[in-house]
Amino acid sequence: MRITINRSKMLYLLVIAFMGGLTILLVSLFANGRTYAMHTANRHLYGSSAVESFGLIEDRNGVMLADTKNKKRVYSSDQGIRRALLQTIGDTSFYISSGVHNTFKSELTGFNMIWGINSAASGSKSNLKLTLDAKLCKTALNALEGQKGTVGVYNYKTGEVIVMVSSPTYDISNKPSDINTDKSRKYDGVYLNKLLSGVYVPGSVFKTVTAAAAIENIPDVMTRKFNCAGQYKAPDGGVIKCMGTHGTISFEKALNVSCNSAFAQLAIEIGKEKLQKTAEKMGLTQSFVCDRVNTAKGNVDLSEAGPASLGWAGIGQHTILVSPVAVMRMMGAIANGGKAVNPYFVESVIQNDGTVLYKGGSRSEKLLNVTTANTLKSLLRSNVKNYYGDSRFKGLELCAKTGTAEVGGEKSPHAWFAGFSQREDFPYAFVCIVENGGSGSGTAAPIISRVLREMDKTY
Repeated sequence: MRITINRSKMLYLLVIAFMGGLTILLVSLFANGRTYAMHTANRHLYGSSAVESFGLIEDRNGVMLADTKNKKRVYSSDQGIRRALLQTIGDTSFYISSGVHNTFKSELTGFNMIWGINSAASGSKSNLKLTLDAKLCKTALNALEGQKGTVGVYNYKTGEVIVMVSSPTYDISNKPSDINTDKSRKYDGVYLNKLLSGVYVPGSVFKTVTAAAAIENIPDVMTRKFNCAGQYKAPDGGVIKCMGTHGTISFEKALNVSCNSAFAQLAIEIGKEKLQKTAEKMGLTQSFVCDRVNTAKGNVDLSEAGPASLGWAGIGQHTILVSPVAVMRMMGAIANGGKAVNPYFVESVIQNDGTVLYKGGSRSEKLLNVTTANTLKSLLRSNVKNYYGDSRFKGLELCAKTGTAEVGGEKSPHAWFAGFSQREDFPYAFVCIVENGGSGSGTAAPIISRVLREMDKTY
C-alpha cells in the first residue's frame, strides 16, 4: 500500500513538472515567438543574406521602394531613390539596424502567433507604407551634392515625416565591394540614419534655446541693448570671440546677426541651472520612439561649467550635443504654439487580406508656453526677413536659425539650418546639417530652399 501511495505521489509530481514546463514553454513562445521566428538562423526566411519573404514597401504616393519577386528582393528602378531611402528601408543583412527591413521584419513576413510565418507558408504579403515622399528625398540627396549630413522635413501638425535623408549612402542594388574595407573614410556613418541617430555640436542653432531662456528669465530682455566689440570677456577672464564687431545692438538684432558676445553674456546672466533646464524642457536631451527607433539623446550638462564655459554653451559650443530630429521637433513646437508633435515615418503595415498589423501615429507634449513660443517665432521670422533674405525662400514665409558649429582641429565647421514655414497651408518644420560644410547660411540654407520650393509645388 505504501509503495502504491509513493508511486502515485511520484506520478503527480511528474505531471505537475510536465504542466509547469509546458506553461513556461507556451509563455516563452508567446513572449518571444517573433524573435525566434525572425532569427537569422531561420533558413526558411533567409538565404544568401537576402530576405526571401519580405513584402512590399512603398512611399506615401504608392511608389514601389522594395518588394520580393521570384524569391529575390528588388528595389525602385530609380537609382537616386534607392540611394536616398537606403537608411530608411535598410539592408537585408541588417547592418542598418534602424531600417524598416529590421524593425518591421515580423510584419513584413506576415508573422502571427497562430500560423507563424504566414507569407512563407501561404504566399501572402504585407504592404508597408511610409509617410515619406521618395522623389523629394531624392531631391534632398541631390541637393547635398555628395556632402555628408542629413536633411529632414516633417509636418509639425500631424507628425508625418516627408523627407528623411542621410549621407553618405550607396545604391542598395549595387553595394560597393570596398564599403567595409575602405580607409578613406568616405563611407563613415553610411549605416546610420543621421536624422534619428546622429548627434552633433549645434553651434548657433542653440541660440534659440538661450533666447527662450532669456525671454522667460530676464524681464527686460526685449528692450535690452548689448555692446559687441568683437568678443566678450567673462567674469573668470575667459574670452568668447564673436564672428564680427556689431556695436550696440538689440536682442532681436543680436539673434539676427548671431552675435556671440550678446548670447554669451545672456547665458552667464541666466545661469547654468536655468539654461540647462530650458534645454531639457525643449526636448534636446531626451530620446523618444519614432516608429520603433529610439532617437539619440542630446547632451547638455552644464553642472561643471564656469562662466566662460557657460558663455560658450550659450552659443552652442562647450560640450553641447544635440540630435537633428530633436532640433526639428523643437522648431515644430515653436511653430505650433509650444506643442511638439513627435515625428513618425511609417504610415501603416497592412496584410493583403486587409488586416492592419501596424498603424503609425504620433503623440504630442508641451515644450514651451504660448507666449515664449510666439515670441521666438517672431524672432526667427525676423532672422529670415532682416538678415538671411526672404528672396532666397520666396513665398515660403520661413522662420529659421543658422548654425556654424566649430568641431575642433583643422576641420571646417558643421553647417546648420533649422526652422519652419509659418504659412497655415504649409505646416512644415525642417533641419539640415552639412558636416564640415562651413557656413549655415551659405551651405545648409540653399539645400532647404531647394527642397521646400520643390515641395511647395505639390503640397
